[in-house]
This record gives sequence, structure tokens and C-alpha cells, in this order.
Amino acid sequence: MKILVLVFAVVVLTPALLQSNDAPLEQRQKPDQWVERTLKRMTLEEKVAQMIFARAEGGYLSRDDERWVYLERLVKERKIGGFVFFAGDVYEYAVQANKLQSISKVPLLIAADFEFGAAMRVRRATLFPRAMLVGATRNPDYAYLIGKITAREAKALGVRQVYAPVVDVNNNPMNPVINTRSFGEDPALVAEMSAAFIRGMQEERVIATAKHFPGHGDTDIDSHLDLPVLPYTSERLDSLELIGFRRAIDAGVRSIMVAHLDVPLIDSLRGIPATLSYPISTTLLQNRMGFSGLIVTDAMDMRGVTKAFSTAEAAVRAVKAGTDLVLLPPDVDVAIDALAKAVRRKEIPLQRIEQSVRKILAAKKFAELDKRKLISIDQVAKIVGAREHKLIAKQIAREGVTIVKNDSNLIPLQKNNLKKIVSIAMGDLEDPSTGNSFRLLVRQRGVTPQEFRLDQRSNKIEYDTALARAALADVVILHLYVRTRSAQMTGFLQQQQIDFLNAIGKLGKPTVMLSFGNPYLLNALPSVHAYVVGFSEADVVVESAVEILFGEVPSKGKLPISMPGVFTAGQGVELPKVALRFDDAEFAGFDPKKLKEVDDVILKAIADSAFPSAVVLAARDGVVGYHKAFGTYEYDPYSRQVETNTIYDLASVTKVIATTSTVMRLIDEGRMKLDDRVSKYIPQFAQNGKDSITIYHLLVHNSGLPAWRKFYEFCSTPQCVYDSVYASPLVYRTGDTAIYSDLGLITMGKVIEVVAGVPLNRYADSVFFKPLGMNSTMFNPPSWLHPRIAPTEVDNHWKKTGRPVRGRVHDENAAVLGGVSGHAGLFSTASDLAVIMQMLMNGGTYGGVQYIKEETVKRFTTRQSEKSSRAIGWDTKISDKSFSGTLTSLRTYLHTGFTGTSVVADPEKNVFVIFLTNRVYPTRENTKISEVRPKLHDAVMKALAIRNRE
Repeated sequence: MKILVLVFAVVVLTPALLQSNDAPLEQRQKPDQWVERTLKRMTLEEKVAQMIFARAEGGYLSRDDERWVYLERLVKERKIGGFVFFAGDVYEYAVQANKLQSISKVPLLIAADFEFGAAMRVRRATLFPRAMLVGATRNPDYAYLIGKITAREAKALGVRQVYAPVVDVNNNPMNPVINTRSFGEDPALVAEMSAAFIRGMQEERVIATAKHFPGHGDTDIDSHLDLPVLPYTSERLDSLELIGFRRAIDAGVRSIMVAHLDVPLIDSLRGIPATLSYPISTTLLQNRMGFSGLIVTDAMDMRGVTKAFSTAEAAVRAVKAGTDLVLLPPDVDVAIDALAKAVRRKEIPLQRIEQSVRKILAAKKFAELDKRKLISIDQVAKIVGAREHKLIAKQIAREGVTIVKNDSNLIPLQKNNLKKIVSIAMGDLEDPSTGNSFRLLVRQRGVTPQEFRLDQRSNKIEYDTALARAALADVVILHLYVRTRSAQMTGFLQQQQIDFLNAIGKLGKPTVMLSFGNPYLLNALPSVHAYVVGFSEADVVVESAVEILFGEVPSKGKLPISMPGVFTAGQGVELPKVALRFDDAEFAGFDPKKLKEVDDVILKAIADSAFPSAVVLAARDGVVGYHKAFGTYEYDPYSRQVETNTIYDLASVTKVIATTSTVMRLIDEGRMKLDDRVSKYIPQFAQNGKDSITIYHLLVHNSGLPAWRKFYEFCSTPQCVYDSVYASPLVYRTGDTAIYSDLGLITMGKVIEVVAGVPLNRYADSVFFKPLGMNSTMFNPPSWLHPRIAPTEVDNHWKKTGRPVRGRVHDENAAVLGGVSGHAGLFSTASDLAVIMQMLMNGGTYGGVQYIKEETVKRFTTRQSEKSSRAIGWDTKISDKSFSGTLTSLRTYLHTGFTGTSVVADPEKNVFVIFLTNRVYPTRENTKISEVRPKLHDAVMKALAIRNRE
């Protein structure tokens, strides 16, 4: 089997998940002593009761609750074979299962509908995407993992039979009950996915149930409400509906659920549900298809049966047809008594009952209930809803969300070029929280649309208002929640909603429509520019859809269905990942356990007073897998905790983020060259032998200028500082050696201003910071942002105010220059810096936009000479004595800032690390950070796991 290399945790988990606990048992088993001994002790009533499964609450019930009293009676007095559990919470499920098992003489077989994970019925368990999304991945390994994980969680909850997978082929867009519960419309795809699910589940000794035989996919009536007709010949069924069931049987499925369907060309008696039909349950399923496992009815309280048959007649007919398990009869006592009477009057042979009971007991033995029927409550929290399970659910969602249409390349959305956005949630919005997840996720990306919510209760005024606002928007986002629900005939748009979508289409505005439910809704708005289907509103699906919308994950999904007249199965727009994503460590290729060493390094440093606060961000392969804040703004015991969005004075990191980046851009635009003389742009710079100095010399720090001077001691204006720099004599011959110089970068900032026609801050903001969404990156931050800014030094050095510097650049020369300089003055957050660092790691591209040419980025970040570690603007690692530690490669480029900041990028390992502190608080004399930096970077690099293969 192809191993799924998802992320570290999944790579660690997958071998265990993909390994069978035991070889699958043969369907036809030899007589078993436990089975025969147990059967022999039963009375007739007890035997037929084994064939009856009743509905049970999965929630808490007190001992004197009439519902518990009823369940207790069914176990103690009627001795039924099992229960079907419905909605509940994790521990309630487990405790209820144990309570029932503890009072049952023969172990109960507890079943549940866990089609898309235990969370289908159990709150806080793992919720997987619907089957149709899994079909869109085209990866049966995912179906296998869903089956296996669902079985593990089911076992932990006391459930040993699961009514899944859905093997129906959904080839009818108007199907009101199957829809996204199916893997798709291709019988081969459905068969492959179903078989993989079955194998994964039954390897855990949980009984899988293929449903709904002989196929509920091509119907437009919900069998919960009426009896659908499947008007097809055996030849048609063989070529489509039965393919998946045959594959399931070959895969060793231990139970098959028969549906309430009228199949008149198989059973000539009209109006007979397949559940009550001998030609279907016995002749077709058992004799012709060779199935010898458990035959299970669909719920017998559905209108597909109850509309024409009484409880007693339906139970007897079902058993005579070939059924082994009669699920959820409207009256359990009536069903048991009717079967016993039918045996006594010889309408049903006793041997027929015993045949079924043997199967049922064998199933219980397969589930190891003969050895242990009670579950360990202590194990529940280790298994149900486990982090590793949820990570797999997230990965599956990302692979299955499908872009069906993307005219004008509207996706990915360029979030920072969107000024007016209208976001409209539509559909079945009975739950007031529906749509909130989508809205929150969009806002987290710095996009603030005007939002509307239109549901079945909305009036014309609300629709008209939303339409009017959409008419003024740059982009319209429609997120639809229209889903099928059993027994409700839902899943389709109302006419008012269709009319509204048509009106949106006539506006001609760039429009994205996302369906978190019925995927066939494109027919309501075929003119939409972009259409994304998620097939369900599970949190992992909504999150994945938003990530795809903004280019944070690649789009890979392929439609497992066709949309008549619009798109055919197999279509899907593939798009690459183009933007940074914040995610779990495993998805970035880090081992989360090893990343705890990073925590330890920082916490020890804070305890040692190396700095009062820090924010660390580490990214790999374009995914931020570590982003944490530590400490407090100041050492005061009542100081506030810093957060990941705390703003820091970057000091000399300004040189690479602002100055070097803008030089690269201006060179790409042909507005300057590296070998241009500085005097070309600033004639007065040529004095004192500096005429031959080029821009290149300034950026590689071999111009011959001195490293630093205290201009602030004798200058009170920017012009004084510039004049003093221009007049500065050389301290060594240009090009001879490299001495890191603030004077060179102060000059470079002025050159940029001359070339760009605007100051450095305005140019950098216009070409990088604003387009990249770096909204917390700026020179001279306004006073309203000061509470978010980490203080630097207590000013006892220059102005001597005795107060911490906060919001004013720490570097005194930069302060005299008005807070804007090529060498210092920039303020930012770790998350903002991550964006521009990822742009550089991408070769100058971000979000599908080319900001800098790839060859330019490579040139500027490559060491220039054996005599120096300098790249152009950037510095590089030349030995293991680097502050970037011993584990980064020699291709690493990096830079530090005096205030305690640094950025490190290793293109060989596709990793970058951002480390922000205010180590100069309260005094610049504190140099302990020099010992912390290499330890930090080594800890990050040690946490690297198997590379993510997105």
C-alpha cells in the first residue's frame, strides 16, 4: 500500500494504522464452542431477541429515567441482541455502553452510524469529511485510515458494529438522502474506497456494514419518508449499483444493510421493500453474490416500511426474506413476540432463527466481546478525538476540497488588493453558528468583508440589502450551507435563494461561491467566476477551503461526480501553494515533542534575564509550524504578557527587510545598478575620496566607511547627520576588507529616496509591506500602537528621561533622522516578517505575485567573497560559530538587530526562523542573547522531521 507521508505525526502514526492487528477472518466459520454453548442455553424468545436491535440514547440517563428503565428491561427481560446508539457525548457513550453490557448475560453488540467518523453521533470525537470529499482525493489510503481511526474510536466508546461505508453510487443529482454520503458516481471509485474503508475498520475488529443494498444512489425519494422505486433490471444493477457491494464482499465485509427500496424488476411483488424481499436479500445477495455475513435491515421505523406494514408483519417478513438483524422496530416487544409466534406456528423454521443467531454470536466473537465486553473508561481520552486523528482529518480535507471553476484566476484571492468585499452566508442556517467559522477564518487573514446571512427566515428587505451592497463590492463571496438531511427532503435551494443568486450573477462582479454541502448547486449560478466544493461544513473542510481560497495549500481535488450540463467527473482546477500558512507543527515537518526544547531554551533565557520577552517563529516548506510568545513586556512582576502579535523594534534587521529588499526591487525595475557610483545619486557623497564607492560596496560593507559614529551627540536634524556621513573620510581603502557599517546603510536609505522619488518608508510600504499584508510593519508607529510594542532600553543614555523607549526607534542616529533610515527604524511582528521571508524563500514570489526576480534574490543572498561572510545586504553563515547554530547549512543567509532581533533563512532545508526579543531592556549592556541564539536555532533544526511532501 502506498504510505501516506502527511506530516511527522502522521508518518509516525501511519505505520501503526496501516498494520493489521489480525488477518481478516473468513466469512464462513467453523462451529465455535462459545457460539454453540451460548446458543444452546437460549430459549426461543431469547434467540429471536438476539435478532432485534433497539434505539438507545448516547447521552446521560439517570437510573430512574423512564428511557433508562426501558433499556434496562430490554436487556434483562427481553435479552435483545444489541442497540443502535444515537447522539451523545464521549464519556456518556462509553459509560452507557458499559452500563448496558454489565446487566446483559450475553454480550451486546452495540452499533452506531459513524459514516464520517465517530463525531457523526458523538460530540468531540474525530469528525472526518463526508465520503464524497474522500472520493475527490482519489486516494483509497484515506478511506482506509478513516475506517481504521473510526474503528479505534468506536471500540473505545463501546461500539463494535458501524453502519458504514455507504456503498451507494450517487449518480442522481436530485437524491435527497445519499448525496455527499457517497464516494461518488463512478462505481469503480466507490468500490475501491469502500473496500479500503472496510479493511481499515475490520482490522480493528469492528464490524463494517456496507449500505444501502442494492443501491440507494439513483433515487429522488428519501426512504425515511416513503418507498423509493429502483426501476432497473438485474443487468443495470450488475453494471452499476452492485459493483461496490461485490467489492465489499470480496474485501470481507461482515455485514450488509438492505435498504427500503422497491425493486420491481427483481421482486415482481410491487410495493415490497428490499428489506422484506426474499428475491433480493436471499436470492440475489446470498445465493447469487455469495454473501454469508450478517444481513441487516435499515431502520424499521422508516416510512419506507411503516407506511404499508405493521411492526409484527415487517419483522416476520424481514426474517423470512433473509435478514439476520432487525434494526429499530417501532415496538421491540411486538417484533420479538411476532417472530417467536411465527416460529411456533412453523411459519419460520427454528433452524432459520438459529442460523442467524449463530452469525450474530460469531460477529460478537469476532469483536472479542466473548473475552471482554466492558471498555476501559481510562482509555477513552487517549483514543477518542486524539490529535493525530484530527491531523489526518485535516490532511484529507485539504486534498479533497475541489476548485471546480476558476475563471480569470480569481483564486487565490489577493487579500491585500481587495478593498470592498461582500461575504454572504446562505442556505439551511437553522444553527445560528453556521457560517461563523468561515467568517472568522477569513478575518484572521486580515480581510474584513461586509457580511450578510440569508436563510429560510430572511425577508425581501434583507435580500435586497445584500444585493445592493454586492453591487458596490470588488469581490463577492458566497458560502452556501445546503445539505441533505435524512427524513427532511432538504439539500436544495429555495426559489427565493435561486432568484437571489441569479441577481448576483447579473451584477457581473467577480464572485466566488463555496458549497459546504450539496455540490450540485453550481447549476443555480453557472456564471459564477469561481466555484469551490467542500461537500460538508466540518470544521476541517471549512478551514481547508479558506486555505485554498487564499493559496495557502495546493488545490488537488477532482470531482467524483458530474454536474449535468456544466462539468464532468474528474475535473478540478489544480493550483499550487503560493502563500504562507500557519499550521500544526507536524504539517510544517517539525516534531512537536522536540520543539519543546525551543520552549526550554527561551524560558531558561528569560529566567536568566537574557531578555524579558521573546517571540519565536519557525517555518518550513512555506508552513509556520512554531509561533510562540514568551515572557512579559518588562521585568516588572505585574507587566503584561507579550503575545505573538507584539511589535518589536527590529534595529539592524531593517537593513535587510526594508533597505535591501527595496534595492532589489529598484534594480529589477532598471532604476539603479549595483555598480552605480553612489555619487551619481548623491554628488556630495564623493568628498574625501569616496567618488569610486558603488552601491555594491555599501551593501557588502567594504566601502571603507567607518562602522559607526555618534552623530546624535552633535546633530539635531537629519540633514546634519547626512552631511556628516557624506563628509566622513574612509578608514580603509574601498574594497580591501569588510567592516560592517551603519554609515553605508544610512547612505543607502538616502539613495533609495532619490531613486524612488519618495522616502524609504513610503516606498517599502507601497511595494512590499502593504501588498504583502504586513500591516504591523512600519517606521514610526503611531501612538495608538505603542501598547503593543515591546519597550527597548530605559533611556539613561541619550535623552536621559529614565523611561523605557517604546515606539521610538532605539537607535539614536535613526531617531535624529526622523525614525526613518536605511540602517534602523523598522518595527514589525514575527508573523509579518514571516511573509516577506517566505517571499524571499520562494524566489521573490508570494501569493502568485512576483515581487523580486528569482535571480536577484539568489544573488543578494549568496556569499560574495571568501574574504568576508557578507552577501549583498544580507550576511551568511560561514562556520558553526554562527549565531544560527551548528545545524543550519552553509547556504544560510541571516541578519541580527542590536535590540535583540534576528532572521535566519536556510534555503537548503527550506527553513527560516524569526527571533524577536527586547534584550536591551533595561540596558544595552546585557549581552546574554549571544549564548541563546545558537541554542535556539539548534533546537529548531533538531526538531525537523520527515519532509512534508505537499
